[in-house]
Amino acid sequence: MTTIFRPTILYVDDEPANTLVFKKTFEHDFLVTTAQSGAEALAKIKEKQFVLCMMDQRMPEMNGITLCKHLLEVSPETVRVMVTAYQEPQLLLDAINQGHVHNYVVKPWKKKDCKEVIQQAFAYYKSRMQQVKNLQERVAELIDINQRQQKNLVKQDFVGQGIEQIKSQVLQIAPTPSTVMIYGETGTGKERLAHFIHQHSNRSEQPFIPIHCAALAENLLESELFGYEKGAFTGAERSKKGLFEIANGGTVFLDEIGEISEAMQVKLLRVLQEKQIQKIGATHQQKIDIRIIAATHKNLQNEVHNGRFRADLFYRLHVIPIKMPALRDRMQDLPTLIQTFVDQFNQDLQKNISFSKQAIEALQKYDWPGNVRELQNVIERAVVLASPNTELSEQQLCFATGIAYQQDTVTLRNSSTLRDKIAQQKKQELEHILLQAHGNIAQAARDLGVARSTLFDQLKKYNLI
Repeated sequence: MTTIFRPTILYVDDEPANTLVFKKTFEHDFLVTTAQSGAEALAKIKEKQFVLCMMDQRMPEMNGITLCKHLLEVSPETVRVMVTAYQEPQLLLDAINQGHVHNYVVKPWKKKDCKEVIQQAFAYYKSRMQQVKNLQERVAELIDINQRQQKNLVKQDFVGQGIEQIKSQVLQIAPTPSTVMIYGETGTGKERLAHFIHQHSNRSEQPFIPIHCAALAENLLESELFGYEKGAFTGAERSKKGLFEIANGGTVFLDEIGEISEAMQVKLLRVLQEKQIQKIGATHQQKIDIRIIAATHKNLQNEVHNGRFRADLFYRLHVIPIKMPALRDRMQDLPTLIQTFVDQFNQDLQKNISFSKQAIEALQKYDWPGNVRELQNVIERAVVLASPNTELSEQQLCFATGIAYQQDTVTLRNSSTLRDKIAQQKKQELEHILLQAHGNIAQAARDLGVARSTLFDQLKKYNLI
């Protein structure tokens, strides 16, 4: 037996005779519920989903426009139709603008005209729900694509013999709930390692939220992490979920945790100890279930010894420490990494670029202070600038990437000439990035993906501040 779908209508009018007439007229075609005030209508719509709400404009205490505005908050998917005996252009305009009214019916209405408006509203509802469904499917598809891409990105950092021991260790700890502390220089792949741990954990279907602690001022970091209630401070016009709450059930990655203030260290310690958070301006705490993975380029034990980092927080974070090696310490992996990145960019750019043996040897003579991230950028730049179906020679590679080259041999990495050229190039790049950020060091650090303190030290080193 086939069940016929009968759309639900909530009809609101302060006059009982009007609601009775409407119900008697349409109860055989639709599932009709009535209410005689805006408050009663809101109470009913909180208990039951309605496809359509038709409301009289002239009602005491709460008129139709006000009810529409409340409906937008309580049940935004419900289609709103105004019923009025007054064809006032301004009133109808206000209803459309303030209450997002779909249509209106003029009293006294005729069954035929009213039914036509109702059917149009149902058609609009079906169309909008289909759009929502299509959008949800597209979002799910994009999330799936993004997850696959992230897995590919993670794999790129975990190739070669120099990283196999870490990979084996990570696969052991990933399924556990333990807190992980990742150490390593900028560009070694700390965030990708954190994502790899998340993807191989029991939380892989839940959010992975990366937070760059050094890129935000303390007050902004607190509001981003914990969220805030409406009116908690000037400009807090509505409540906002913090990233801890958004990540509930998943993993939070706190990058450059060594940069957070002492006050923020206390708040974070409380989260780790009590598994609870309290929004700014809130009077109560709420439980959360998150796994913390932290990272830093600093030696946190030295920071504790020097009084810049709390010992109790250090021991809470330092449950499973992992050290990501610098690229210069795993140079045996360089050819494999180069080929991995070449394959990636060939696929992305639809090219067929290869590197000659001499070109690879040239790359092996460089220190790679920016580690895997710098290598990836160099390979991308070389592939982008190369003509299709080209095997890059040593000279072509050096020209494309800016690595110093001499006619007889590539300048060795301990050459003062190369160091000077690299220093000058780096200074120019820093000047350009700082200019793009309009002198805002925090913004420039975010653009570079490094800690604010790291960028600050580099700017001082090159006399740019």
